[in-house]
Amino acid sequence: MPQPCPWILHRTGVTGGTYRGLLTGGDGAEVPDLTLVLGGETLGTMTVTQVDGGWQVEAEMGLAPLTDGTQTVFVRLPDGTALDSVTVVTGLSAPEDLRAQVDALRDELDLMKTAFRRHVNES
Repeated sequence: MPQPCPWILHRTGVTGGTYRGLLTGGDGAEVPDLTLVLGGETLGTMTVTQVDGGWQVEAEMGLAPLTDGTQTVFVRLPDGTALDSVTVVTGLSAPEDLRAQVDALRDELDLMKTAFRRHVNES
C-alpha cells in the first residue's frame, strides 16, 4: 500500500502571476524540488526559503495559464504527486464553459440518484 505524502503545501496566495505557499511536514526529510506544471509542461522550479514553521515556496506561473478556457497549474513533487493546484478561467467563453461543466455534473448527479434509488428499492 502506498505511503501517504509527508508534505503539506498551504497556498498563501497568487499575486501578479506568482504562486506563494508554505510547505510543512516531511518528517525531517530534505526539502524536495517542487515544480509548477501546466498540461504536462514544466512552467518552472519553485524557490524554497526556510521560515518559522516550514519553508516558504514561490514561483512565477508566467503567461501560459492566461489562455482561453480553463487551465490548471499543479505544484508537483519529483515523483509527480500534486500538492496543490490553481485553476485559471479566462476568455469570452469562460461563463459558457463553467455552465456546461455544472450542467454535466447535474446530469451525473441525477444518474447517481436514480441508480441509488433503484438499489435501495431492490434491497
